[in-house]
Formats: sequence, structure tokens, C-alpha cells
Amino acid sequence: MSATAPSAIGHGHRPRPGALRPFKVGAGGFVLLGTGHLAIAAATAWGDPTPQQEASSAAMRATGMTMLGLERSTLDLVNGMSAVMALFVISGAALALLAARHSPALVERRTAFGWTLLATSLAGLAISALFLPPPPIAVLTVTSCAFALSLRRAAR
Repeated sequence: MSATAPSAIGHGHRPRPGALRPFKVGAGGFVLLGTGHLAIAAATAWGDPTPQQEASSAAMRATGMTMLGLERSTLDLVNGMSAVMALFVISGAALALLAARHSPALVERRTAFGWTLLATSLAGLAISALFLPPPPIAVLTVTSCAFALSLRRAAR
């Protein structure tokens, strides 16, 4: 052991085993959520709309806004924000997985890194429970539990 590396045993703490595995499950759930969202959005866009979907799309195409000289319909805004948010969820999850791989101490110790992802997952779960169908609720329940378990297993 290096003289500069802090000794977990010397400080009376031993890292609990397995903090990385549930963390990776949580981050993987974020990847699944974002990828699934993009896949469903693409399938919906390329499929044949029901009369109700077509009426809703027509109403959203008929309303819009202009900001900084750009005119967008409500449908454009909804579709654009939906795709951008899915890409950010996937990117954030990929960055979390890379950070955990290259700096496992971020996960093996209770850091703001783990707490931030748990808070994000719980906020997403609350929003999903209010506004979304069961699949995101189920995925975000798993991610929240996984991040919480990872923090529980991490050393203080």
C-alpha cells in the first residue's frame, strides 16, 4: 500500500463490497430509459397515427411560438425537447459509467456523485408517477433502488 494512499483500515472503515454493481445497474437503467424513449418516439413517428393522434398533432401544428426569430410549432417543441432530453439521459448515464470505471472511489465512497444520481432518479420517478405510463415508472424505481443500494454499500 502506498504511503500517500489513505488506508481504509487505518481510519476504522472498510469499504463495503459491491457498491459498483448496483451503481452500474442504476446507470444502465438510465441508458435503457433514454434509448427506449427514442425507440418509441421513432416508432410512433414512423407508424400510422390513429385519428386521435392525428387530431392532436394537427392542433399542436396549428399553435406555436416565435423566439429570437425562430418560429416553431408546439409539435416541433414537444418532439424536439423529448429527443434532446432522451439524448441527455443517455449521455449522462454514459458519463456516470465512465466516471465509475475510471474513478471507482466516486462510487465506493459516499460522494456527491452518488447522491446526485440518486436525487435525479427519485425526481424522475416522482415526475413519471404523475405523468407517464408504467414502463418509465418501473425503470426509475429500479434505478432509484440501485443508486440507494450503492450508497448504502459505500464506505463513509
